[in-house]
Amino acid sequence: MLRIGFIFPSSDYLFDPFKGDPHTHFQILTVLESRLGDQVDLSLIDLRGISRNFALYHIHECDVYLHSVYTLDYNEQLSIVKGLRERYPKAKHIAGGPHAVVFQEECSKIFDSLVIGDGEESIILAIKDIMNSKLKPIYAHKGCVDINKYPYPLRKYLPKATIARKGLMTLKNKKGYDQLLSTTVMFSRGCPYRCYFCDIPKTKEYSPGIRFRKPEFIEQEIEYLKKDYDMQGISLLDEIGIPLVKKEAVPHLNAIGRTGILWRGQCRVDGINKEYAKLAKESGCITMCLGVESVSQISLDIINKKISVKQAKESIRFLKENGIETRIYMIIGLPGEPGDIVEQTWKFIKETSPDLVYLSLFTVRPGTEVFNNPKKFGIKHINKNWKNTMHMFSRYENETPTLTFEYDKQTPWGRGFDGKEIVSNYLELQNRIKENGMGPLK
Repeated sequence: MLRIGFIFPSSDYLFDPFKGDPHTHFQILTVLESRLGDQVDLSLIDLRGISRNFALYHIHECDVYLHSVYTLDYNEQLSIVKGLRERYPKAKHIAGGPHAVVFQEECSKIFDSLVIGDGEESIILAIKDIMNSKLKPIYAHKGCVDINKYPYPLRKYLPKATIARKGLMTLKNKKGYDQLLSTTVMFSRGCPYRCYFCDIPKTKEYSPGIRFRKPEFIEQEIEYLKKDYDMQGISLLDEIGIPLVKKEAVPHLNAIGRTGILWRGQCRVDGINKEYAKLAKESGCITMCLGVESVSQISLDIINKKISVKQAKESIRFLKENGIETRIYMIIGLPGEPGDIVEQTWKFIKETSPDLVYLSLFTVRPGTEVFNNPKKFGIKHINKNWKNTMHMFSRYENETPTLTFEYDKQTPWGRGFDGKEIVSNYLELQNRIKENGMGPLK
């Protein structure tokens, strides 16, 4: 029997790493179990909450270690692989994830094999090849897999207390929701949009478009979570929480509604209309987060967001009219911002009156269009220290914000702000948001 351990790194850059779940790990381990059965002994090695200095003491010996590599975890994963090679030199290390896709040559020097693109079929092939001593350096799958071919991801690989927890459904103005047993879920994969600050074109080469779980499978997964974990609420981590076309959106929301679960999610501002807001409320939605990003239409156009400020205002209004707590994500420091971005942003916030505002400093993420072509966006320098690529600041009370890039003095849209100006604008808005009770809930 082949011993396979899928390692989930500490995520120590997060204020609370247990607010999320290792969904890739659940999915791949479930697929391996369903296809290989008693040929494999599977485990999820969860390092959250464990100091990096002592991580190796919590990793048991396996024949194969799996790694899903994200940029923020990369340095930690390098250290883990180095330590494991010293302890268990015969073990194989297989990596996937966005960082491995973008930096294939670099990652090939660290790991024995890479899984590029949707990983379900590739990981089965890789494990079978290990059993036959024929492991290949790369397993690349181009094109979309049908996510409805596979069973919903099981959670049994972690303790029940880790899965069902309180605090995920907290509301600003209503008490008691913080006590609901809840977890995070994902009912989709991919994104059809190409926002230049977020989208990684290289990943689209292997896994284009967006796919949603069928309504019946969504219902089955929620009922499983209710039955096995006493779940009362779910937090949808899908970047697009509601399907983009009506013939899919309505059955999707109805499936959630039939389970009687309470839920929160996030969506693009052009993904919410009057009808969807009403259906979301009827299906149990209590909170919706919207990616407004900026009140500068010039900035929105430069980053290829494909939305308008008018749409953002309308979406917030539709949600609030239906009694859904509305939270918005906004970014300061985007290319194209006007000199009065603070006042424009504050005017928008006061006019639309969202319940909460999550404000971020713009960061340049590896593999994005901004990263690949910085001059196009007026950027002369990018800090490639991966630990500084957090998209959102404000994780800790006394942290000093820093930028990961520097604009040219003259950019394609005019004068470029220097770092001090951007940080000053950010801090001014953060103070106003907090003073008016719109800051993130603890």
